[in-house]
Amino acid sequence: MKFAIIIPFYNAEKRLEISVESVIKQSYGFAENIQILLINDGSTDKSGDIADALVRKYPQNIYQTHIKNGGPARARNIGLMHVRNDIDFVGFLDADDVYSLHMIREMAYFAEKHTEINMMVPPFYYLDDFGTRKKIGAHKLNTRFEQGSRVVNIQEDYKAIHFYIGGTFLRFERLKRLAFDESLHFGEDQLLITKLLLDDEAYGVVADVGYFYYRNMKNKSSLVNKSWKDKSRYESFMQVVYQSYLDASKAKFGMVIPYVQYLISYHAKLYFYKENVYFRDVLTAQEQEAFVTTFQQIFSEVEERYVWELDTAQPVKEMMLSLRKNGWPVRFETALLADIPIISLHKKWHANGHAELICDVEEARTILPEKSFFAVKTLFSTKKATLEKRSEDQLIWDVVVRPAGTISKARIRLKPWELRGKWFYQHADLKVELEHFRLMAELRQRAKRRLKLKRALNQ
Repeated sequence: MKFAIIIPFYNAEKRLEISVESVIKQSYGFAENIQILLINDGSTDKSGDIADALVRKYPQNIYQTHIKNGGPARARNIGLMHVRNDIDFVGFLDADDVYSLHMIREMAYFAEKHTEINMMVPPFYYLDDFGTRKKIGAHKLNTRFEQGSRVVNIQEDYKAIHFYIGGTFLRFERLKRLAFDESLHFGEDQLLITKLLLDDEAYGVVADVGYFYYRNMKNKSSLVNKSWKDKSRYESFMQVVYQSYLDASKAKFGMVIPYVQYLISYHAKLYFYKENVYFRDVLTAQEQEAFVTTFQQIFSEVEERYVWELDTAQPVKEMMLSLRKNGWPVRFETALLADIPIISLHKKWHANGHAELICDVEEARTILPEKSFFAVKTLFSTKKATLEKRSEDQLIWDVVVRPAGTISKARIRLKPWELRGKWFYQHADLKVELEHFRLMAELRQRAKRRLKLKRALNQ
């Protein structure tokens, strides 16, 4: 089985060679089985020279073409024009990213076993510090790999959504009937992938490999981050991308299937993240109204429950549902408070053997009900949590979603002999168990996972 890897690049001199080397070093047999297509998208730095040197070193396997800067969709389409006829699958690799050592070997094994599948994807990991690789984080959508390598049916597993091209492998014969939409400067990959999945209804997940994506948290100048300053990222994007999903689903299935509803909900939540603060700066008042109105129209075909099921902060869900209900002008509404607060839990380990349990309170509460508290019970004692309140308003765009003075966290510090027990919420006479914790065991498991990922990276 033979593979072509398309790598578009623009001013990627710092990392291009590292990305290409992750393909050359594959355990599957580079010389016999792999073609690399380097698409120079109008680079003005030395990355074109680096690509030329790689072509000279591997003339039978690496091809470079130079084009005027036209964006990733055009670059990938041109790359597809140069794929050899003997290629079985085409993979896509961004010039910042790397494959794990056995990526292509495992893809080949899976494709040979599942000949009906036209798309395969690996788990996706972030490298926050590429220089030392100390920080490796898993993408939230990696939960679909917990059952191992398998075929996913999107009708049966609607939360197993996929929409990014990096790391995706597509059967070349299938790709010949598709193309990336060159009118889009972002989202062109998810549009193509979703069209394919709505037709095929299934794809493969290959668990024991990794696609490693470099994410520089100190420098947010990537194409993805810049997109929030582009007017076309708002109303027109929703019309071209989300609306096309709705139309395609209704045309084939006679309804908007759960997969599409969850996909739109999952992706649209990005508009309300704190990093994306440009809504008021980028759009005029008229454009803001058009965006919110379009958002409401799109989400009129998405059931509320798919928003509530998102693994994201409660204020984001409330903002999405407020726009769905109220449209323009923006009128934010918090959800009704329940007896048991909506929370998310996480831990923090300290070098001196101490640890903290931290409970983020998602709701807009100023006080807990009478005789209610968060606490932990260990072998030695029961400890109540200390409540923390927000010192300033929490905003989405310029809308206050959590006022200053509302409860932000419940926090408990644990000593080295208190790292095992139960975290619970006491509400009057009702005791609700939140989590059993064994922090030393969790820390060891975390270290093992990190070591496994670093070994998988094999760089």
